[in-house]
Amino acid sequence: MTTYGTILIPVPLDRAAPVLREVCAAGYAIPAGPGFCLVHPDRSVDENGVFALAGPISAELGTPVLAAFQYDGDRLELEVWREGVRAHRYDSAPRREDEAADATPAGADPAAFLDFATGPVDSHRLTCALADTPIDAEDMDVDGDPGYVWAQALHWDVLRALSHPEQTIRRAQWDYFHMRRAPQAVAEVLGSTELIALGTAERLF
Repeated sequence: MTTYGTILIPVPLDRAAPVLREVCAAGYAIPAGPGFCLVHPDRSVDENGVFALAGPISAELGTPVLAAFQYDGDRLELEVWREGVRAHRYDSAPRREDEAADATPAGADPAAFLDFATGPVDSHRLTCALADTPIDAEDMDVDGDPGYVWAQALHWDVLRALSHPEQTIRRAQWDYFHMRRAPQAVAEVLGSTELIALGTAERLF
């Protein structure tokens, strides 16, 4: 089980870096394939979580951004921000006041995420993932309950449906704290010029 928070930006890292240095109090930024980059903020710093930063980043860069936060393998939240305003919110396991209420995901609209595609969109996989209906048997609950066993598998399928390669999807599931604990593993994946330390964060390598 894991928790992570990342922001996917459809802008190359070199173009996004000046804005990220300005708005992120602490964190790391890395490339995420042609035309995209990722931000891994230090969420222990006040007002420095992915949802707090997504608005200012989208406003300053003039591009939509996708903020993702995944809790302990159980719940995935996705927010799309445009020009400083939240345009869409997805929650794979929304809290309900009535425990008997339908626990289906909220905001499962595939069209909301199309700006983050890198190529042809697998509409069937995207729709199924957002509905918490895994296509692949290994992602299904072993007890026969509906939905994904792990929310990170749901997140994987959303990005896979948007044509992101495996390398990018793996990077999108890194967290600031995971990167701090395993700098050698990060260094083996990234070149020395591919990681930018933001704010008070120390360079990993």
